[in-house]
Amino acid sequence: MVPRLLPALWALSLGAATPLPLARPEVVLSDGYGPECHASSLAKLPEGALVAAWFSGQREGAADVVIRFARRDPATQAWSRPTTIAAHPGIPCWNPVLVPTPDGALTLFYKVAARIPDWEGWARCSRDGGRTWSEARRLPAGFLGPIRARPLTLADGALLCGSSTESAAEGRPWRSHFERCAHPADPFEAAAWSRSAPAPGTPPFNAIQPTLVALDDGTIAAYARTREGVVATTRSSDQGRSWSPLVATPLPNPNAGLEAVALPRGRVGLVLNHGKNRLTLDFAVCSPDGRTLEEVRSLDTVARGEVSYPSARLEPEGDRRILQVCYTRGRREIVFREFDLGAGAR
Repeated sequence: MVPRLLPALWALSLGAATPLPLARPEVVLSDGYGPECHASSLAKLPEGALVAAWFSGQREGAADVVIRFARRDPATQAWSRPTTIAAHPGIPCWNPVLVPTPDGALTLFYKVAARIPDWEGWARCSRDGGRTWSEARRLPAGFLGPIRARPLTLADGALLCGSSTESAAEGRPWRSHFERCAHPADPFEAAAWSRSAPAPGTPPFNAIQPTLVALDDGTIAAYARTREGVVATTRSSDQGRSWSPLVATPLPNPNAGLEAVALPRGRVGLVLNHGKNRLTLDFAVCSPDGRTLEEVRSLDTVARGEVSYPSARLEPEGDRRILQVCYTRGRREIVFREFDLGAGAR
């Protein structure tokens, strides 16, 4: 039976890559600084402002790469000109993740190192919506914070982060894990952090950058990119303290970043490159167990280069739900787009 809650998504046949309708024109957030830009993060503050961050420099991994930031005014809907909010002269910055807290603060998590295998987790905080920031500090040793995708705030106030490591050694695996911060207001307190990890599965998946979503039944699902050409998933029924082994989903993916959002009736929406390359960015809908692909819709397509590394969230707008997505286009633009999921999508 076709669900009635998402008419804009379910109207077309399974697997049709028809474009999802835009709710309003796109906005290019980046301003040519760098000139390369990548790995955006999108969030909404309690006051209503949207904020976005990404890294920019000569190229990914170059010594001049910094974290850039822009803010959308909730009254005018205008985005600010980007500013630099994190820089480590001579050492590149990577993968910012913006995390608002209920008390109105905003934490920027990001990574610092010359090479990905050597990443250190760093953070700084803002109490005025990103206008000014505290001193940047390193996270406790052994913890990286959210590695690329948005973390979950749990019922007890703890922050659950999808994280991972990428070894540079020949034959060494990539592995996903999860980091729990019991006191997000003070992410520099070592005693507040703990970690857990799923078994890599059979055969073992080289999985990184898991994205998290809370399901209707109280479990948490994580979806990760893999070197094996598919999205892998794992589940936790105890708020992220333990996880099931990784298993394959029906989602093909070219080892590229993705982000999940919770949909009605326990379904999961994933913004990702659905296929063998990064030429198309798509919105896929999966069953609650992650084993059935129910719908795929196109968000953007290019003939060359890439559209990739999305950050996504759902925004209510009257009786409709708007999918807000921030992503890379051609490593030269950070694009913000809003897509209409239709009436009653709640």
